[in-house]
Amino acid sequence: MGNTVGRQFYISRRQQEIIVGCLLGDGRLECRSQRRTARLRIHHGWKQKELVFWKYRELRNLVGSPPRKIISWRNPKTGENYYSWYFHSYTLKELERFYRSFYEGKRKKIPKEIANILTPLALATWVMDDGCFDRNTIILNTHNFGVKEIEILRKVMSEKFKLRWSINKDRTKWRMRLRKNDFPQMKRLIENYIIPSMRYKIVPVETCSSWEDL
Repeated sequence: MGNTVGRQFYISRRQQEIIVGCLLGDGRLECRSQRRTARLRIHHGWKQKELVFWKYRELRNLVGSPPRKIISWRNPKTGENYYSWYFHSYTLKELERFYRSFYEGKRKKIPKEIANILTPLALATWVMDDGCFDRNTIILNTHNFGVKEIEILRKVMSEKFKLRWSINKDRTKWRMRLRKNDFPQMKRLIENYIIPSMRYKIVPVETCSSWEDL
């Protein structure tokens, strides 16, 4: 990864928005020292390879090595390997503020400033991570968050983007479903940011179950 001690890294506004979307979704920040630093880890399944490489290109100046393919699971019956892709950023002091905003201990939380940092690009990145097109609308699999935090997200998106969501239980977790009448507004808001391989998240190509690897 190289020595980053003492170096300063510029995180652009666009990169900040993408990082916010990643942290609302499948991205993870790791803070393993007392030096007030953190690193971002991106990890997706094989079907999301293009999403991993898009994130890598967008965050390239913060990353030391390109995405790597790893065996994520081996079927004990058939011996077949299942692969995934990942990369992580440098360990940076510039990412520590994201850690303070999004984490309480090791648990993810919704930042107090979410109304200011949730942008169309951040929302699109989040949809590419955790979204699912289902019955002419979008589901956000918000399983990382509690129902009170999801209520905050629902209020923010209603006030900021005029998007109305319902909340329903999915096994022991919670998820958000966009009201069908608001789907055209949502699509207009994010579709220019959705990469081609992820367009199935906003068009009726296929549906998915709650726990499918999105």
